[in-house]
Amino acid sequence: MSTITRRAFLGGSVAAGATAALTTHPAYAAPGVLLTAAPTTADWTAFARTLSGPVFLPGTSSYSSAKLLFDTRYDGSSPAAVVQVRSQADIQKSMAFATRYGLKVAPRSGGHSYIGASAANGTLVLDTRQYAAVVNNSAAGTATVYSGAGLYAVHSTLAAAGRTIPTGTCPTVGAAGLTLGGGLGVESRQWGLTCDRLAAVAMVLPDGRALWASPSQNADLFWAARGGGGGNIGLVTAMTFRTHATSSKGIFSLTFPSSAATQVLSKWATWMSGTYTSRWSNVHVDALGNGAISVRVTGVVNSTAERIAADSLTNAIGVRPTASSYRRLSYMDAVRYLGGGTTSPRQGFAAGSDVLRTVDSATAAQVVGAVAARSRAGGRGSAILDPLSGAVSTPSASSSAFPWRDHVATVQWYVGVGTSSGYTSAYSWINQAHRMLAGRSSGGYVNYLETGQPASRYYAGNLARLSALRRTYDPSRRLYSGLSF
Repeated sequence: MSTITRRAFLGGSVAAGATAALTTHPAYAAPGVLLTAAPTTADWTAFARTLSGPVFLPGTSSYSSAKLLFDTRYDGSSPAAVVQVRSQADIQKSMAFATRYGLKVAPRSGGHSYIGASAANGTLVLDTRQYAAVVNNSAAGTATVYSGAGLYAVHSTLAAAGRTIPTGTCPTVGAAGLTLGGGLGVESRQWGLTCDRLAAVAMVLPDGRALWASPSQNADLFWAARGGGGGNIGLVTAMTFRTHATSSKGIFSLTFPSSAATQVLSKWATWMSGTYTSRWSNVHVDALGNGAISVRVTGVVNSTAERIAADSLTNAIGVRPTASSYRRLSYMDAVRYLGGGTTSPRQGFAAGSDVLRTVDSATAAQVVGAVAARSRAGGRGSAILDPLSGAVSTPSASSSAFPWRDHVATVQWYVGVGTSSGYTSAYSWINQAHRMLAGRSSGGYVNYLETGQPASRYYAGNLARLSALRRTYDPSRRLYSGLSF
């Protein structure tokens, strides 16, 4: 058996404790009737018949593949079921079913949750990847992106009309998850976070109501949708963005002596905060696993300006790079280059983040020291610093749920993990890095969520308002995000 579809149920025991015969069990309970028992096979079957997309249940090969996320660490997760939604009605019916049987709902867009929230044990996963249209409106200068669309699909569709929105670079990340957490990327300094380009969002609330939120309609939900993270208040089904014209890109890469790593970080941050908003760059400080580290800056600017920008940054740092490269690419070639292609293979990794108000010499030294410690211990890993300057810092910290408007950079601590035994040392290092930056870090970026961290770490002064909204719209905590607040 592979699925339960709306057309047929092909027999077999597909859920723990599912023993009732299909022919003797009534259809699932009417709306408003709350049941405490787990759904039976017959309940799942009746539910599936109401949907346009299939339902995947445990015990089948299709379930085994349908529940997989990007991070292989969570391959052993056991959600109660995976619903492949294909319409807003599917989402509403799924919310009603989850409420009726006391199931948590885990929304899934791209499946890149750092803590595996979109395949959490016992949850009803609503996989939106088949609900993924991208509709450009050239006359209005907007585009509507449905919740299951991945970033490469968004860019390729919009770029065909010469339009785009600012996003991250990983091609398989879901546009919805990225946007709801903020959305950092190579055009953020010029155009803002992905969520800053939102004009309106459509969502289904835990009680099943469908609505639009915008600055003039359900404004509190629109506020929360811009940086409040996914799976906290409602399930976003579509997003309308203000688009901008595509442009060719100049890309440079500069490798600096490892002995100058602290200077590179602090001077990079100063330069980044004061240079043209059309310039973006980030810094990778990598542990090589043999006691050594490497330091590399990657920059994305307007085409033909790559050498000028790289020279300006080099002069600001005051150290000559040991290696450099430059390229000019069309917009879509740049998307593919920065994303490593049109898709991303699944992989295991451990990651976390800190948000820095300043990257002075002392803070830079702590970042470098954390990476060096990882390398001395024989491990590999990276500290990746992305800027929060330019258009990101234009709105106030309270104008949306994203709280880091007056900060300089995020640090993502990242370790690729090949075997399950590697996670312990990876997270031990990430926690050590957090401790080394204690007093210098303001919190973390919610799109780089870590298990066990308090919500205050991700929302700072915006947590009280988010908590009040969650109590209003999801008082029973029907939606699951992995965050408790």
